[in-house]
Amino acid sequence: MVSEWEVRFRSLDGTALVGTVTAVPGEPAVGAVVLVHGAGVTREEGGFFARLSVGLATAGLRVLRFDLRAHGASGGRAEDITIAGVANDIRAASDHLREVVGFDGPFHVVAASFSGGAAALHAAHRPRDVDRLVLLNPRLDYRDRYVGSRPYFDGDYITTSGARDLDERGFTEKSPFELGRALHNEVFYLDPEVYLRSVGVPVLLVHGTKDTFVPVESSRRYLPVFGGPVELLELDGAQHGFAVHEDPKYTHPQSQAWQAEVIERVTGFLSV
Repeated sequence: MVSEWEVRFRSLDGTALVGTVTAVPGEPAVGAVVLVHGAGVTREEGGFFARLSVGLATAGLRVLRFDLRAHGASGGRAEDITIAGVANDIRAASDHLREVVGFDGPFHVVAASFSGGAAALHAAHRPRDVDRLVLLNPRLDYRDRYVGSRPYFDGDYITTSGARDLDERGFTEKSPFELGRALHNEVFYLDPEVYLRSVGVPVLLVHGTKDTFVPVESSRRYLPVFGGPVELLELDGAQHGFAVHEDPKYTHPQSQAWQAEVIERVTGFLSV
């Protein structure tokens, strides 16, 4: 019987974080997993992470899914979000789960969308803390997203109107959270061609071929850049979140079938 309970802990900079631990009480853990959701949602990922947690726990893994800073029940301000801050949240969640589990066995990270690059950055900088890494429709090129594709940047410099927004309200736009000055500065130094080469652990990428938010071409492009063994599972026809178009609550049978396939594949990958 799978049980869940809420936990509270703090990130490295003191930001209060809230999460849910999923486990089978009385059974020895064969591994531990931290689940990291994408931007603009919560630790539940529309219910997908709750189902994934149960699947992993049933396989003997202890699972912690948590709300990122400025998301869900966790603290922090959206305009202060940075990729480094998210990476530190992942580290803090991992440290807390180790305390809860109380063992030094295999430890894994599963991250979705916006958090994909941050999880890879964490694995690159702390290789002893991650045994296997799963990236679900991951955002890997933050500079392209937060500078290159933004209309209020002209080359590497922000426009007068963009600078005015930062001065007057503290963010440029809400996409889906408020994008602050620190994030816009930070992304110039997060080159996926550099940090992905330092990820030496086994990596599983999962991406829908019809993803319109983070196109599957991104995962295809960076697949050979990773420094260790990596594989890409493509779900033919799946949109972002492994769903059909306009199915945010994942109620469509095809969305549920795709997500069930992902849960099975991820569980197998982390149970080796």
